[in-house]
Order: sequence, then C-alpha cells, then structure tokens
Amino acid sequence: MQQLKIDKTPLYLQARHYLLNLIKNGTFRPGEQLPAEADLAAQLGISRPTLREALLHLEREGIIIRRHGVGTFVSRHIPILESGLEVLESLDCQAHRMGLNTEVVHLTVSERTATEEEREAFQLSADEQGIVLDVDRVIAIEGESFAYLKDVVPQAYLWREDLENQFSGSVLDILLQQENVLPVISRTQISAEDADKQLAERLGVPKGTALLKLVGQLYSYDEKVINYSFSYFIPGHFKFHVTRRVNKGLY
Repeated sequence: MQQLKIDKTPLYLQARHYLLNLIKNGTFRPGEQLPAEADLAAQLGISRPTLREALLHLEREGIIIRRHGVGTFVSRHIPILESGLEVLESLDCQAHRMGLNTEVVHLTVSERTATEEEREAFQLSADEQGIVLDVDRVIAIEGESFAYLKDVVPQAYLWREDLENQFSGSVLDILLQQENVLPVISRTQISAEDADKQLAERLGVPKGTALLKLVGQLYSYDEKVINYSFSYFIPGHFKFHVTRRVNKGLY
C-alpha cells in the first residue's frame, strides 16, 4: 500500500478515494476486516484523525461498517443498479434485467384521508371521499437493504387488495396493469438528504448518512397526478445517468 501524495485535494478525501479503490479492486473483500487504524494510517502516511474522517465518509456511504470495540469491516457487496433518467421503470425491472431478485421488507400499507395539498394535486372534487393509500417499504437485494420507498396513491387507482398477492415492491408496475389508468410521464426532483433516526433504522445505516432522494409525481394521459412517490437510495448502490441533447442555438 503506497502513501498518499500531497495535492490540493484534502488528505481525508484522498484517503477515502484510495480506500474505496482498494475495495473496488478486491484488495479488501466484502466482509473483510480492515487493518487497525494505527497501522492503516501509517501505511497511508496520514494522521489517525485524518484517517478517521475518511472512514466516517465511507461509513456514511454504506461502504464500510464500524463495530465499536471490534474493528472496521467492508460491507457486503451489492451490485450497483444504474438507470437513465429519461425512462421511468421500477427497481424490480432493473434488478431482474441484471439477474437479481428484489425482496420487500418492512411493508406497511395504510389508508387515510388525503391532505389538502394532496386533494388539490390529485384533483379530488369536494364530493369525493379523498381516501389515499400509503405504501411504505424497504427494498433489499441479497438480504441487504437497498432503498426505502413510499407511495401515496388515491384509492380510485390502487386498493389494499392489489398489494396482497405477490407484491414485487413496485406500485408503478401495478398501475401499469390497471385498465382505468394510463401513466405517461413522471416529474421528479432529485436531492440529497441526511437519514433521520427512522430512515437510518430502516435502511441499516448510521444516522446522518447522506441518501439520494427522489420525489416524483406520476401523471396519467389526461394530465392527472395519480401517484406521489418518495424514494431514498443508499449511496454507492444506485447510479443515475442522463443523456442530454446539445443546444445548437446561436449565442
């Protein structure tokens, strides 16, 4: 293991990048314990506080697991799912394309009255009941949590019974099979959000871990919102790419 070179990049980020590469190339394998902090810091030519900062970032990204009084371990490997932002498809479809099977864990389905904001977004009239279905779940691959998903859907489009038989975890896939619904477009906002206590517990990551957050509105052919979705992904397990057309306008 070589010592880090000094450049304009902060040393802890250099250390994080170097250790991440060692994990990716198999020098440190999934489940393997890393060397003791003192030894690892000496090998990298950095101080222990600098190393701890690098390890903290890797821990927040779900790359390593630090067990107090035991040591630091590489987390079990999960294949990275990659998706283009131009096309909306479920995690289940993406995983199956890679030969992987998803598992739905911590599934909670509840009925409630829509909020005023939801009534307006779903274009519910005053004489409609305004009952929506909350679908909360964690998606796992190979036994390890991967993403937390929450959907809010009017009862007119989705019933509790629809989720009782072999629910794959994808509300989108169910809506695509409904005869009275025709999803055509989704508007999605992308941001990062630190995991609060509840999210951290569900996903099995430290509190404060930076998660990739997507908030989407799914529209039908008649421009009605038929689904609100909130998706939280653990860093390092999911990648997005986007194809952008060059603007040839004159300047």
